Amino acid sequence: MDDLGSGVLDAAAPLIAELPTGHYRAHLTDLALEQVTDPAASWWVRRRELREDAEPYATEAPLDDDWPGTAHFQLRDPVPGETPTYGALLPSQPLDALDAATVTRYASAITAGHRPAALALAWVEDIYAQAEYPERFLAAAVLDGHHKLAAYAAAGVPARVLLLSRAEDNWGPETGWSKAFDEVLGQL
Repeated sequence: MDDLGSGVLDAAAPLIAELPTGHYRAHLTDLALEQVTDPAASWWVRRRELREDAEPYATEAPLDDDWPGTAHFQLRDPVPGETPTYGALLPSQPLDALDAATVTRYASAITAGHRPAALALAWVEDIYAQAEYPERFLAAAVLDGHHKLAAYAAAGVPARVLLLSRAEDNWGPETGWSKAFDEVLGQL
């Protein structure tokens, strides 16, 4: 699947029909992902060390307070741009329960050049850490394709993901729905 015209939206229709109404956009993109199981490796924790002055954060809440509480996928690198942007795809099922044979089957297909797509509901959140440092998260909830994402991460190949974005769910100081989301996707 290389475009949105190849039946991908029809295949995803049963999942899409369950989403709340709103103004949606579909983006087919390739994301360089890694699977994270250790809180110290997660952007929710690691981003602190990338701030200009990490010293004031010694009195911040314990690092595990930022951990989302589950293994997840994340972009290998921050998204370039004026505001530090970190990408995370949160699973809707436990990653440690994935069927290894299915992950291996997808990994073989990916190595052979196939690009099966996962489906995720995505949004962008602009925040100010400690009310001082602007940060941005490209966050997504994986609706379908956990095995595919695990296979892509294991193979080191950028994951094909259909990101559905509900404009009303994108937060930021700008006016106009989806502006921050469009900025992040333009930088990927």
